[in-house]
Amino acid sequence: MQLQIDAHQVHLWHLYVPEQDDPADHQAGNHALMALLTPEEREKHGRFHFARDRRRYLMTRGLIRSLLSRYVPQVAPADWRFENNEYGRPRIADAPVQARHIRFNISHSASLVVTAVAAEREVGVDVEHTTRNAPLEIAGHFFSPKEAQALQQLPAVQQPSRFWDLWTLKESYIKARGMGLSIPLDRFSFDLDGSGSEAIGFEHGLEGDSADRWQFWRMQPDDAHAVALCLERARDGREPRIVCLRATPLLASVEEFQGTVTRRSAGDRSPASAR
Repeated sequence: MQLQIDAHQVHLWHLYVPEQDDPADHQAGNHALMALLTPEEREKHGRFHFARDRRRYLMTRGLIRSLLSRYVPQVAPADWRFENNEYGRPRIADAPVQARHIRFNISHSASLVVTAVAAEREVGVDVEHTTRNAPLEIAGHFFSPKEAQALQQLPAVQQPSRFWDLWTLKESYIKARGMGLSIPLDRFSFDLDGSGSEAIGFEHGLEGDSADRWQFWRMQPDDAHAVALCLERARDGREPRIVCLRATPLLASVEEFQGTVTRRSAGDRSPASAR
């Protein structure tokens, strides 16, 4: 079945990585996924030391190839080729005409892979496992002075949650820009206490972008993960429809679910949901 997406939608795919392979489908499933990979991808898969890392890599590659072929069925999953831009962000190489409107971004934690798919607009996504200890000590190095100060002023019990909110938002932005850590994380800010009308603010010395260009959402797909989504605004100003889906690597099973968009980012306190 072909999937349709337009410039006013974002499809946010969630793929959970099991702790261990299911013996019932391990051999057949892995064989089907490995058949989609290029020789270079198979070599990279074999270099991972831990089985869980190999499993996550294999499932992720299978998912993105299967996904793209659902949107562009003229290309078989095994036939997609990818390249990295100068900052290391993956993109479709030699994209056929039917795929040139597709934008995608991938993020993963230990147990959850999230893939954002959009049309004609840049998109970035980040997911973090929030049950691990938040490295609050790095806030002074990677957050803006304003963010770090606001974080410190919170009660201790609230600081880990705020840390993950800020971290995922920042990661989603630099991934949407496609420039990675070449953009200093301390040169732009998010005011999550919300008095301004813009979701993102740029510090002195960071140029080349406009705060009005981007929209942000924070989400909680389950009790153990935080997700942030960054999306380039539509030229006509229409709000996007965010469709949240659970998937398997080969898309043998797809389930849409609602309500994971829990909060809009700073400056917009209106209720949000996966509409």
